[in-house]
Amino acid sequence: WRARLEPGERVLVLGATGAVGEVAVQAARLLGAGRVVAAGRRADRLRRTGELGADATVDVSDLEAHPAALREASGGGFDVIVDPVWGAPALAALQAAAHGARFVQIGQAAGVEVPLPAPLVRGRFVSILGHANFHAPVDVRARAYGELAGHAAAGDLVVDLERVPLRDIEAAWKRQAAGPERKLVIVP
Repeated sequence: WRARLEPGERVLVLGATGAVGEVAVQAARLLGAGRVVAAGRRADRLRRTGELGADATVDVSDLEAHPAALREASGGGFDVIVDPVWGAPALAALQAAAHGARFVQIGQAAGVEVPLPAPLVRGRFVSILGHANFHAPVDVRARAYGELAGHAAAGDLVVDLERVPLRDIEAAWKRQAAGPERKLVIVP
């Protein structure tokens, strides 16, 4: 909704190794993206994004290599960039943006600030769009939730999760605080 993704566009998902990123990779594919590139720091989790619909992956552990690797993976620059991380990866992604790209900023897992050169934004005619779910109109959220639930029920959208018995809730909270590798779901 916020990115106004058009069929056939090239999409970069930063932080694709996390739960939000994995869903974004799948959503881009389901919405008709022509090319989806997943970027993240964990090779094992990046491999999974290929199974979820990413056409290519980029390991962004080496910040110096980001822009070139991202640009090459894009096939001409990204039309839409989904960013739950900000920081250095965001700057690298902007350097791989196509003219007129839409950059949707949704989180700050890699940092709260980025030194953003004005000519980079102006020269590529990039729109930086902040997003938080509660800003979307209620009808948009309801429709999106229904579509996501439908895709999940059909098996076209998956989330890596682990069921944890209620009796292990204390350990689950500790794991959650440490950043678990998957979503933890408490079951009776």
